[in-house]
Amino acid sequence: MHIIRFSVPLFVTASLMLLSCADKNSENENDIAGTKDGYIAFTDNGSSNYTIVGQSSLKNNLTLFSEAIKKATGAELPVATATTSNSKDLEIIIGNTAARAEAAEALRGIRNGYGILVSGKKLVIAGTDETWTVLAMEAFAKNIMKNAAYCHDGILELPNDYWDSDKDDDPQFIARFIKENREFTIIPTLIGSVPQSGVYKVAQGAASDGTYVYFVMKGNEDSSYNSQCVVYKYGLSPFEKISVSAEFNGHHANDMTFDTKNNRALVVNGSGAAGTLTAIDAETMAVSTVTTSLGIGGMTYNAKKNIYGITQGGTKYQLADENFALLNDFGRNDGQVDYYTAQGMGSDDSFVYFPMSPKSAAKTTDNILCTYDWEGKHITDVHIPLNIESESMFYADGKYYVNFYNAGARLYKITPLITFKY
Repeated sequence: MHIIRFSVPLFVTASLMLLSCADKNSENENDIAGTKDGYIAFTDNGSSNYTIVGQSSLKNNLTLFSEAIKKATGAELPVATATTSNSKDLEIIIGNTAARAEAAEALRGIRNGYGILVSGKKLVIAGTDETWTVLAMEAFAKNIMKNAAYCHDGILELPNDYWDSDKDDDPQFIARFIKENREFTIIPTLIGSVPQSGVYKVAQGAASDGTYVYFVMKGNEDSSYNSQCVVYKYGLSPFEKISVSAEFNGHHANDMTFDTKNNRALVVNGSGAAGTLTAIDAETMAVSTVTTSLGIGGMTYNAKKNIYGITQGGTKYQLADENFALLNDFGRNDGQVDYYTAQGMGSDDSFVYFPMSPKSAAKTTDNILCTYDWEGKHITDVHIPLNIESESMFYADGKYYVNFYNAGARLYKITPLITFKY
């Protein structure tokens, strides 16, 4: 991660430390935000006229942040949901909320990351998503609230040109938080849908190269088109249809992965042709066939290692080289097939994820990503609070995605949300 920080040097002198205290009963809310020697005071002598405003989905974290400010300064700051109508001069803005133009200002030029900015009399702490926002809050707590140069004697102050940012286009947050043994919950966000079209009604695998996402759709299982498939190519952002392949016999078409080395999406044919893959050229959408000696029900490609992960029926976990020669045969011992239905496979640099959908007979009400490392060890299970049928999972463009079958394909971004820690 690359951190960029700009601020005016702090010279701790008596004149700087004796900032005037605000009259809490003053009708002029600007009093406490007066600039002195290039600094803005957000709390003074344990009091403040500022309000913390942010996204409603961050309410719990905003409350914890307010409690942290009270612990550091003695000042009690109210918390409110940011709306266009309630904008005030004295605000600490938390999150990438469209109700405040200052949030976009703090994130200018940042695709994945956060910005912390003094904008006029306001303080902005915003991330490109909720996870980045909480990390920004924690960075502020560590670098500012626990730093006597900025927070002392009931005063929390910053230079009026303060800016701090952190960005990483490949954060792999789920893997990071698992390795840190940090608790998180998954927030699913619908990115877009591929509708049923003609005979192609059943959503199966999905894969992405980071710019485009590929969906395989097949015929109804009770029709003569059961094995007939097409692959749709969509832009990932914005989510829009680009093109479609010719029809091919993809059998069950259980999963997909994207082979970046050969610039192709690989459809796992699965049941009926477990040793066969259908390759879709990413540029031309031309269809070709790849045969292997392995029985494959799900697959993921690790570009850094140039290897494939392979699964089948919830009991297999194998690794194969770029020519599909077997490297390792770990098996699976997580026991989740008793409660969940095995689906496809996905991965990042650290872990392999097996999406599994709920079995009604087992009374499960969510999906999981059964998580293993690349050495074959079961690590944990990541729970996704959706009860529709998952099909395929992938990591692309700094984010995690799961494809679901529900009246066509429904692609969800799954964001790991953490709780602010002071």
